Amino acid sequence: MPDADHLRDMLLRMYRIRLFEEQLKHLYDYRGFYGGELTDDHAAGGEDLLTCMLYDFASEGMIGGAVHLYIGEEAVAVGVCSELRDTDFITSYHRGHGHAIAKGLDLRGMIAELMGRETGHSRGCGGSMHIYNYAKGMLGGNGIIGGQIPLALGVAFKAKFLGEDNVAVAFFGDGAANQGTLGECLNLASLWQLPVLFVCENNLWAATTAAEVAHCCPDLAPRAEPYGIPAHIVDGQDVLAVNAVAREAVERARSGGGPTMIEAKTFRYVGHAGAGQGAHRDPEAVAEWMKRDPLMLFETHLQREGVMTADEQQKLRAGVQREIERAIEQACGDPFPAPETLETLDGTPVATPADAHDSYEFRSVAPVRRTLETVEGARTVGWGQLVAEALREEMERDERVYLIGEDLGPVRERENLWGQLRDRRVFQTPISESAFVGIGTGSAATGLRPVVEIMYMDFVAVCFDQIVNQCAPLKLMSGGRINVPMVIKTPAGCGSREAAHHSGHHEAWFMHAPGLKVAIPSNAYDAKGLLKTAIRDDDPVLFVEHRLLRRSEIQVPEGEWLVPFGEAAVRREGTDITVVATSYAVTKALRAARALEGEVSVEVIDPRTLVPLDVATILGSLEKTGRLLVVHEAPTRAGAGAEIVRRVMEDGGFGLLKTAPNVLARADTPMPYSPPLEDSTLPQATDIAAAIRWMIAQ
Repeated sequence: MPDADHLRDMLLRMYRIRLFEEQLKHLYDYRGFYGGELTDDHAAGGEDLLTCMLYDFASEGMIGGAVHLYIGEEAVAVGVCSELRDTDFITSYHRGHGHAIAKGLDLRGMIAELMGRETGHSRGCGGSMHIYNYAKGMLGGNGIIGGQIPLALGVAFKAKFLGEDNVAVAFFGDGAANQGTLGECLNLASLWQLPVLFVCENNLWAATTAAEVAHCCPDLAPRAEPYGIPAHIVDGQDVLAVNAVAREAVERARSGGGPTMIEAKTFRYVGHAGAGQGAHRDPEAVAEWMKRDPLMLFETHLQREGVMTADEQQKLRAGVQREIERAIEQACGDPFPAPETLETLDGTPVATPADAHDSYEFRSVAPVRRTLETVEGARTVGWGQLVAEALREEMERDERVYLIGEDLGPVRERENLWGQLRDRRVFQTPISESAFVGIGTGSAATGLRPVVEIMYMDFVAVCFDQIVNQCAPLKLMSGGRINVPMVIKTPAGCGSREAAHHSGHHEAWFMHAPGLKVAIPSNAYDAKGLLKTAIRDDDPVLFVEHRLLRRSEIQVPEGEWLVPFGEAAVRREGTDITVVATSYAVTKALRAARALEGEVSVEVIDPRTLVPLDVATILGSLEKTGRLLVVHEAPTRAGAGAEIVRRVMEDGGFGLLKTAPNVLARADTPMPYSPPLEDSTLPQATDIAAAIRWMIAQ
C-alpha cells in the first residue's frame, strides 16, 4: 500500500487531469471544428452528427482541432504513471492529456500547446494529439490508432541494449487492440524480454464504435497470454487497484522479468472528439458508470482511511483550479510561433500568408457552407446527403454493392439516409484497416462491389500493403482474368487544425501505384456522380473527399447522374492564364479569380480525376492562355502538380507556353497545429492571386 504522501500525490494528479479537461470544454471552438452549424436545437439534443456533443455556446474559441478528453479515466493514467520515473518513457494515443499530466507535464505548457502557442510543450506544432516532453519521459500522443505501441517497444529495446533499468509504457485504447501491430509487438516483447508495459484502457468505445461490435471476446488482456506475457484485468475506476498491478509490473520489468499486459476496465464520460457529452451511448449505462467516478471513489477512500479530510481535499482541488486559471491567463498572452520556424528538408522557406491575421482564432477556418458552383435544379442539399444517395441508388441497382469500414455508426447519422443504408448492406468493422481493406479486395476479386470507408486518409498508411501490393496489381497479376471493382473512400485535407496525423492529402501516393484510379471531387454534385461511376468501374478507385468540402451544400436536380472519369470541368473561363486546381483548392482558385476580375482573366480547370487525367482540356485552355499554374493542398514535392505539368509538357504543352509552368501547393513540412503555422503551409486565395500576378508579369 502506498504511503500517505504517495496517496496525496495521486489525488493531486487526478485533480489536475479532471479540472484541466473540464476547463477545455469551455475553451473549445465547437463552431470552428463543426463548420459553424450549431443551433439551439443542437444544444437541446437533436438528431444529427453535431449532437454527439453538448456544446458550450459561451466558448471563446481558444482551442481548436480535434480534442479528445480523458474525463472518467483518470485512475488509469495516475495509477500507472505514479510508479514511473522521469527516465521511464510513455507513449500515448489521441486521448493523451491525462497521460501527459500524470507523467508530470506542467499545465502551463499543456494549455499553451492546445492554444497553439510557442510556449507549448511541442512549441504549438503538435496540438492536442501530439504532446511531447523528453525531459519528463513523454514520447507524445499519436493520432494513428496503434501507432504508438511500436514506439514504446523501441524505447524498451534501447533500455535493454544499454543495460538501463528504465521501463517503457504503451497506453492504448480498446480500438487499437484490433490492430495487427499489437500482436507483432507482443511477440517481439516476449521474445526479447523487453521492459515494457502494454496498458489497454478499455473504455468500451472506439470512437463511436461500441466494444460489442468490435471484439469477439469482452476481455482483451488474455490476448497476451499465448505470447507468454502475464495478463491482468483490473478495475480502471479504482486508482489503488491499478496502482497495485502497475507497481508489480514495473518492478518486474526493471528486474529483467520482461513485459506485462494490463487491461483497465474504465469508461469515458464524454464524446469521442470535441469536449461534450456523448449522445451515442445508453444514458442509463452512463449514469451507472458515473456512480463509480474514479475521483469520488478515491476521495471517499482517503477520507475513510483518515489520510485526508473533505476540507483538505477541497483545498487541494481549489489550488489546482487556481493553477489552471493562471496557466490559461499566461498562455493567452504568449505568442504564436512564427512560420519561419518551420523546417523543410530542402531548406525551402515557409512564408506567412498574404492575408495573415495579427491574432488568430481557431474558428478563423471559415466553414464551407456552399460550393461556388451550382447545377440547375430545384433542391439545395449537402455533400453527405448526395454521397448517401449515391450509395443507396447503387445498392438498389446492384445487389453486389456493400459498404464496409470503421466508425460507420451514430456519427454518420447526419442524414436519415444513412439509417436506411445500414438496414441494407452496411458493415461496421473494428479499427483494423488492413483486415477490412483485405476483405474488400478479396470479395471484389470474387464477385462483389465493395465501398471501403477509411476514417482519415492518414490511416491508409496502416493498410498500404493491402491497397498497393494486393488490390492494385491483382488484375495484371492474374493475366487480366480477375477484376477488383472496389472503391476506397476516405476524407483528406487540411484546415481544421488537427496537425500531422489527421491532415493528410496523400493522393499522389496512389497516383504512383499502377492499377488504381484516383477521383477527387471539388463539389457535392461531382461527389455523387463520381462515386456512382467509381462503384460501377471494374478497376479499384481511390475516392478522395476534402473534409471541409464535406460540410458544403449545392443546388442540384432530382434523380441520379453520373460524372465520367477522365473528363475535366472548366469551372471558370478565361484568356490570360490557366489554373488547374484540385479538391478544395478549386474553391480557393475561384476566389482568387474573382478577386482579379478586371485585372486578369483566369481560367480555372478542375480535373475531377487524377487517374485518368484529362490532359486534352488543359492543352485546349493553354492554346488560349499560354500560362499554367497548378494548385493543390498536398505537399509540393512529388505531388499531383508535378505529374500534371509532366503530362502537359509531354503531350505538346511546351510549345504553347509563354512562361514556365508553376506549382503552388502545401509546403514540404509535416502539418503543424497552430493556426498561423497551418495557414502558412497552405496556398490561400491571396497566395494564388499573387502567383497569378507574378506569372502574368513574366
